[in-house]
Amino acid sequence: MASPSSWEFYKEEQTKILWVHICTQDLTVVAISINKWWKTRYPEFKMRIVSKKEFEHIKMQEPQQPQ
Repeated sequence: MASPSSWEFYKEEQTKILWVHICTQDLTVVAISINKWWKTRYPEFKMRIVSKKEFEHIKMQEPQQPQ
């Protein structure tokens, strides 16, 4: 298994939204890392930081939309 991360993300290709859930309490260091990662890896996507509950809800909805 991969080592634990400070955040997890889910990418929606159709809407170009990157959903991010921060998994740690140290928000300052993580926010800087996420911002750098997002701008270099997915500059064309909009980023949304959400709660764990909303993150899981978004991940569950996507497979149900076959298009």
